Amino acid sequence: MEEWLNKIHCGRCEELIPLLPDNSIDLVLTSPPYNIDLGTSRYNKNTYDIYNDDMPYTKYIEWLYGIFGSLKPKMVSGGRVCINIGDRKNGSIPTHSDIIQFMIHDLGYLLKSTIIWYKRQLGGRCAWGSFKSPKNPSFPTPFEYILIFCKDTQEKNGDPSLITVSKEEFITNSLALWEFNPQSHMIKQFDHPAVFPIELPYRIIQQLSYKNDIVLDPFSGSGTTCLAAAMLSRRWVGFELSPKYVNNSIIRIDTYLDQLKLF
Repeated sequence: MEEWLNKIHCGRCEELIPLLPDNSIDLVLTSPPYNIDLGTSRYNKNTYDIYNDDMPYTKYIEWLYGIFGSLKPKMVSGGRVCINIGDRKNGSIPTHSDIIQFMIHDLGYLLKSTIIWYKRQLGGRCAWGSFKSPKNPSFPTPFEYILIFCKDTQEKNGDPSLITVSKEEFITNSLALWEFNPQSHMIKQFDHPAVFPIELPYRIIQQLSYKNDIVLDPFSGSGTTCLAAAMLSRRWVGFELSPKYVNNSIIRIDTYLDQLKLF
């Protein structure tokens, strides 16, 4: 396992995951592409570097099914899989629900919780559907989901001396409604069309893992999950398709680690 640790590996996660040792990963924390056709969507004109974000929906769900199915034997017993995802078309395409269904009923994961991440993004709204009419009103969704699954058991035992979450953090994180902006004050944003704030992986890692646990992000993107893991003294592994994003993420993480050495 050592050759995988504290590195972001360039390649397709569906090809890299089978190479990992079985029963080695404590926490998977990721936000897969949302399949919302970034670049042509009126809501996001930025595209991924080399990934086409527009599969037929059934193929997209089958693709995710294959990835999370291949991850299961790589997880330790009690290991957690956390998926940040949003629905399409103001909730009329329930991506989060379809993921829950195949994770539980087909792959045999246990559902631990569904956290609602309220993003506080209501300003400048212009999509009303049938304005002032019940004909076909629109219901924009200023929130996303964080789906938490477990392998085999809800419990994950560990050395109490390796717990890093504080009492105050634990209480705040235990409520399944999280409110913070997509733009994080902790880390400057990154040249990537779909970056989540570092507060998201930071909270999850604190709440669901022990120091030195191994954290994997199979869709590493800007490297935010790996950076949060490094900040919290976890071992980490990232998989990313784009060489550009891999290089930028490594620079980002190395810069943080170099700053630590100054103190």
